[in-house]
Formats: sequence, C-alpha cells, structure tokens
Amino acid sequence: MIQATPTSINYQFPDDNNAVIMKRHKPASIDLGLLANTIIQLQQPLTPIPQAPAEGISYPSWAVCLANTCIPPAFLMLVGSTFEALFVSFLLGFLVWLSQVFCSKRRTIAVEFFGALIVAFTVAFIASLGVPIPILGLCIAAVVLFVPGLSISNALECLAFNDLVSGTSLLGQCFLTLIKLLIGIIIGLHIGEAIFGVTESIEYQNEFPLWLQILGLPIISFSLGVMFKARPIDTLYSLPVAVLGMWGPFYLGFDGGWVVGTWVTTVLITLYGTWIARRLNLTGIIFIVQGIIILVPGSRILVSASQSVFEQSILPIPSIGLSALFMFSAIVAGQITAYSIYSPKIERDL
Repeated sequence: MIQATPTSINYQFPDDNNAVIMKRHKPASIDLGLLANTIIQLQQPLTPIPQAPAEGISYPSWAVCLANTCIPPAFLMLVGSTFEALFVSFLLGFLVWLSQVFCSKRRTIAVEFFGALIVAFTVAFIASLGVPIPILGLCIAAVVLFVPGLSISNALECLAFNDLVSGTSLLGQCFLTLIKLLIGIIIGLHIGEAIFGVTESIEYQNEFPLWLQILGLPIISFSLGVMFKARPIDTLYSLPVAVLGMWGPFYLGFDGGWVVGTWVTTVLITLYGTWIARRLNLTGIIFIVQGIIILVPGSRILVSASQSVFEQSILPIPSIGLSALFMFSAIVAGQITAYSIYSPKIERDL
C-alpha cells in the first residue's frame, strides 16, 4: 500500500509484518512546461528504443529577472497606487530576484524571509528620502510572488475532497510562509526606521488611468508564465482565465455581491481550463493556474495581518481578512461545482 503526501511517500508491506518505509521529498515546484511535455510524450506510440524523459521549458536568466522585476509593478497597476510607488516597485522586484539567486539550494528555505527583509529595509530607506510612497502596500506588492494563495486554495480543496493529510500539510506550509513574509517585513521596517528615522506613509490613492490598469493584466500573466515555466502557447491560452480572475468577481455577481461573483468566476475558469485541456489532450491545471492565482486573495491575508500589526489601513477594503476567508471558500466551492458539471478527461476514461 502506498500513501503520498506533498512532502513524503509511505510504503507499507502487509506481508512483511506491516513494515513501513517513508521517503521524504522536497515540496514540489510548479513546472507547467514539464507537465505539458510529459503528458504529450506519454500519448506518443511506443517505440523499440525508449524515449528520453521529457524536459521542461528553460527560460534564460534575463527573462526570469525581467519577470520578477515586472510582477510588483503589475500588481500595483491592478490594485492601484501612485506613480512614485510604481517606479520604486521595479527596483524592489529586482531585489526579490537577487534574493532568489543568493538563497539557493539549502538556503532556499529562507528566501521568503530575506526577500521580505531586504525589501522592507529598502522601502524604509527610500521613504526617508522624502519620496511619497505607501510603505506597507509597497512591501506587500514586492513579495506578492511569495504569497501562497494558490497553495491555500489547493489545501482547502484537498480538505473538501476529504484528503486530510495533503490538505493539512499544505496549510501548514502556507502558514509558515506567511509568517516568514510578515516577520521579514516587520524586522526590515524596524531596522530601517532605527537607522534612517521614522517616516510617514501616505494613504491609499489610485493615480493610474484605466489603460494602465488594463496593461497590468497581460504583464503579470506573462510574468507568471515565465516563473511557472509554462510554454508560451499555454500562456496565451490562459489569458481568458486571467481576465476572468481579475474582473469576474466585480461583474459576475448578479447583484449577489463579490462572494457570488467569485464563485461564478471560479466555475467559469475551471470549466474553461478543463474544456481547453480536453481539446489539446492536456491537463486543466496548466490553463487554470494563472486565473486562480489572480483570483485568489492570498495577498489579502498578508494585508490583513500587516494592518493588525502596524494599525494602518493599506487597501480601502473593510474587514479584508474576513473577506479573504469568504473568497477562499467561494473558490473551493466553485472548483467542486465545475468538476461535478464537467469532469476532466482522465476521469471520463476510467
């Protein structure tokens, strides 16, 4: 008997006094290109000479650096901010990429903490120069890539399908990641204020025109495609779900509020991803992941925690922490509804 969790595999041998062997693995990373190429290779006819294992998509270092640099400003374009914060966010995105470069191999476990600490320290320094920026909002935008919103949704979905082991394991990992980000921001800001002095943060304001907010969506979508090593064609197919994830909750609520809008949006995203995957003989997660990432309120949890610690309003959303809980619940309910309506091809073939 075999039991798999996100970080281990247990082998039990009933014929050998129920001996159990456990093999631990590192938490899996998202490699959508490798997943797509593996599925395509498995569908090829067998040959006398075994084929080499499928390989993922390898983007050059400059593309990864550019994607990291563009994610914070793209996030600010979507939620709204000032032009000063937008320009500073490019520098912060580059610093986040540097933290990933230096915190590699055995130091990977600390990349979220050091990335948040360096970003917060830099923001405190820039604010001390008199630049009008939203300090906490800028810190969160810089580390939004590390916020495990998708993992939280996956954990809740596992719990909804009674996979308690995987669900609780993923929730524990997400909780620790959020702690590292929050503590990194707190320590970085306090060190910066101790050295450069305490500065006032400006209140939330949106100076961006509509066209700039719309431009942020394809930028963050293609940047996520590079970070998740997705094939360029798959990133293009994922643009509709990115649009749904961004504006669906606002316009698909049908007078029922953003909770209903989130549920409807999740159903449509999952149905589209499953449908396009069946057409291309792939798996739906390749096309669903970008829409769900933009939809999930992972950053709301970090915003809520930061507002509680610093007693400052970051975004003009009342009860933002409670709204995140409702949105996660609506996302899980939407995915379950979509899979019950239109199941993936692998389930139909069994």
